[in-house]
Amino acid sequence: MADKRVTIGDIAEAVGLSTSTVSRALSGKGYVAADVKARVVAAAQKIGYVPDLNARNLRQGSSTQIGLVVSSILDPFYAELATGFQEVARAEGYEVILIIDRADPKEQRAAVKSLIAMGVSAIAITPVSAEAVASVRDFGRPVLQVDRSVSDDNALVAGDNRAGGKMATEHLIGFGHERIALLIDHDQWTTGRARIEGWREAFTERGLAVPEDLIFKLGSSDAEIASGLDRFVGALKSRSITAIFSANSVVSQRLYVALGKHGARVPEDVSVVAYDDALWMTMVTPTISAVSQHVEEMGRHAAELLIRQIGAGRKGPWPVRTFVQPSLIARSSVLALHNG
Repeated sequence: MADKRVTIGDIAEAVGLSTSTVSRALSGKGYVAADVKARVVAAAQKIGYVPDLNARNLRQGSSTQIGLVVSSILDPFYAELATGFQEVARAEGYEVILIIDRADPKEQRAAVKSLIAMGVSAIAITPVSAEAVASVRDFGRPVLQVDRSVSDDNALVAGDNRAGGKMATEHLIGFGHERIALLIDHDQWTTGRARIEGWREAFTERGLAVPEDLIFKLGSSDAEIASGLDRFVGALKSRSITAIFSANSVVSQRLYVALGKHGARVPEDVSVVAYDDALWMTMVTPTISAVSQHVEEMGRHAAELLIRQIGAGRKGPWPVRTFVQPSLIARSSVLALHNG
């Protein structure tokens, strides 16, 4: 049989006070003498009192819980995003309910329904389903898109992916490279499409021909990415590719493995710049130059904007769009190209 939940009544009996006094002492609302509050808090800790948030939310007619729906926590990007998001949410008195949807539209719609059923005040989501985003608003809750966008009518916090793609490519062009391959899993999301546009822009702004034949879309599954990279690395020399812009951290990690498998040296045989600065990039030799998205900062901005929406009481479209600026971290994976 499960242990009985400790209630405010149990604490009141233990310290010989009324339940209303104990409630004020624990909530911080209303006057309670400092010594009395100290007694109540000590007793609550001793007997293992945990507030019933659902009951409190029902009494107050509002919730201190907000939802965060992300694609994965195996990818360090989403883990860092959630860390920054929770940091601000906790500081503002909110608890975060995290759900993983594996970038599956059906699972994302189910996640939204679950969070609404739990009574959350608002939901932040890395969207893959426009229907899921719209449904949050239909239920009368604020919604925030994070990292990518499926709707121009709803708020968004994301990295400036176009600027980041341009920044990575400019770095390679600055070292004399023009045969710069772009590797990406797919371009079905706004993040990937913007990085490709940034790659193109870096060439056109310098009057260089854009090497459209060097865009490689590898596929969505691990097997597709692995086989695509194996073919790509095997054909590096025949395509006269001297540099690679790897447009996300998942592709970058698998690229590093494929280069080693084929004996391709970085940066002697090919220079590399990655998108997303992952910890492993500083632990390999040579270290990998990367575009940092400042992901925890993105998460903090997301929580701040979502909480602003809650405070404003806006139920309808709230198309505020915030873009976190990336920065390039130059390491050892790029070498100047010497022709002839």
